[in-house]
Amino acid sequence: MNTWLPSLEALRAAAALGGVLALLIGLGALLPRRAMVETQLLAGWGLACLVLTFWGVTSGLSLRIPLAGLAAAGAAGLVLPGPRARIGGGRAVWRAGMLALPMLAVMLAARPSQIDTWLNLLPNAAYLFFHDQLPTAARPPAYSFLPVAPYNTQFIAYATSALAGHFADRAMGLFNLVLQVAAGTALARVLAGPGRRVAWWQAACGLALAVPLNPGFVPRVFLAPYGEPGLAAALLFAVLEGEALLGAAAEGAALGGHAARLGLILAALLNIKQSGIGLMLPAGGAVVALALIMPLPRDGRQSRARLLGASLAALIPALALYGVWRVFADRSFVAGELKLLPFARWHFEMIPQILASEGREIVEKATLFLCLLGMLIATIPWQRRVPWGREARVLLIAALVTAGFNAFLLLAYVAHFDTTMAERAHSYFRYSSQLSLLMMLGLTLALRPRAVQWCARLSARTCHMLTRGAVALILLLPIAGAPLLRFDRDTPQHELWALGEAAARRLPAQAHLALLVPGDVYDGVGSFLRGVMLFAGHPARPHLLVHTADRADPALLARLAHRGFHHALVSCVPDGLVPGLHGGGAALLRFYGHAWHVEARWEYPPGLAQRHFAGLLAKPPLCAGG
Repeated sequence: MNTWLPSLEALRAAAALGGVLALLIGLGALLPRRAMVETQLLAGWGLACLVLTFWGVTSGLSLRIPLAGLAAAGAAGLVLPGPRARIGGGRAVWRAGMLALPMLAVMLAARPSQIDTWLNLLPNAAYLFFHDQLPTAARPPAYSFLPVAPYNTQFIAYATSALAGHFADRAMGLFNLVLQVAAGTALARVLAGPGRRVAWWQAACGLALAVPLNPGFVPRVFLAPYGEPGLAAALLFAVLEGEALLGAAAEGAALGGHAARLGLILAALLNIKQSGIGLMLPAGGAVVALALIMPLPRDGRQSRARLLGASLAALIPALALYGVWRVFADRSFVAGELKLLPFARWHFEMIPQILASEGREIVEKATLFLCLLGMLIATIPWQRRVPWGREARVLLIAALVTAGFNAFLLLAYVAHFDTTMAERAHSYFRYSSQLSLLMMLGLTLALRPRAVQWCARLSARTCHMLTRGAVALILLLPIAGAPLLRFDRDTPQHELWALGEAAARRLPAQAHLALLVPGDVYDGVGSFLRGVMLFAGHPARPHLLVHTADRADPALLARLAHRGFHHALVSCVPDGLVPGLHGGGAALLRFYGHAWHVEARWEYPPGLAQRHFAGLLAKPPLCAGG
């Protein structure tokens, strides 16, 4: 199989995702006031997430009912003259989309990858499609490490799958790519200047700022179904819409449309992953804080109370969503979501070590943090040069969000993480990357005047060469960097796909399967194989009942057979497991006639043990050593 070329199913899912994106833009257009396409997309996403979440939490009926209603409303927003006229800036989106086609072409064939994808992100999305409900302890098993983690990105996969007619396992990764293109379009508009058309070279530069030049962009995070790319993009648009709200107040214009879009974007931001509250509150709080202190016109067209009321009202959708989801999570499963430690166990004494670990991370990955520092420093001269102008407002909001989010991270290390993870400031760079698109927005606004002055001194021929070079570069980079972008091809992911699909073909649709993965301490290999067999592979077996264990021995097989698990997939067969079956390789076993028998046997390719394995996929479960 050629892993570089997309299958017909992948192409159909991509087309379905395009339809979902169009409907989300139509939903956003139902709000008052004209806005750019990408902003309407984010607002529509937030509206859809609110409706689907409240329905799923309060009703036991199928989620396809509100999904159909949202589709009808989105279609109305696209075809009715009034809402359609509120969708602005289509030319810039079209140009950015055309320039992003090489990256899309490279990623179309990309299959799900990375351990968190298999542990919870993809199982949660698959549950929506196969059951049309949110999971609870009383419903069928979800096979997810975090079955009540927030579902805003999974709702995109659900809608895409419903439209495509099959589970669209690539939808979340492709949606995250779309969000990066949307962010690049917004940055291109900043480069062009307010009210001006976006040229091809500006669209190319905007994409470059959002993706390859963004020091927080890591392909295996931002192009996977992870929450970071969604959080980074939603934060950028929340700040832009928050600044637009403040700008409308400064001009004495209507506030309702901006407040509504800000509220929906904050709702989208909040429930991408559980840590979204750490960005939502600083972003919304920064807008409220500036609404309290920002000078307003003296002609009486805008009152402080009205601006403050609009700013506070924008927080209501996200706060309501937060409360409803917390109640649902605690009632749906005994464990609920990730929780804070008891106050007596908070790591106050470890704050110096936590800060030291953050400092080491800052030094080791200095580019991102130096850019963040540059953005913070740029706030001061802009506030002096053009007090409360657009640039100053964005930079002030960005500074407050950066400070607030870092305070939230410190609280998380102290009050939530275990001792080891707290002391190491677990994933501090990855969390900080959620600020990266906002940082690029701030730097673009701050440095644009100097860039304009520099370009003005160039000759016409040099300008033409640079603009053509920018376009050529953004078109060629994804092709040249394809091996880096296609991290799903890393060893041993192809071998796991092949094993999972081969086993699924030999299993009855509703078999009770023991999945034995010796040495799989972190459930990386086990979750991968479960996902391929249950919902991502061909054929999918969503009605399997799977019991996973990280060892394989005759006594365990005997107990599992007694419990009704009469099929077993062993990822690495140990010696003496079944009479007549030599050790090594993988095997599918079946229990009948009071004994286990070999149904199929697979050998791993030679030299597998010498190859570098993708992160957190252990070697012992694939007979590749320690």
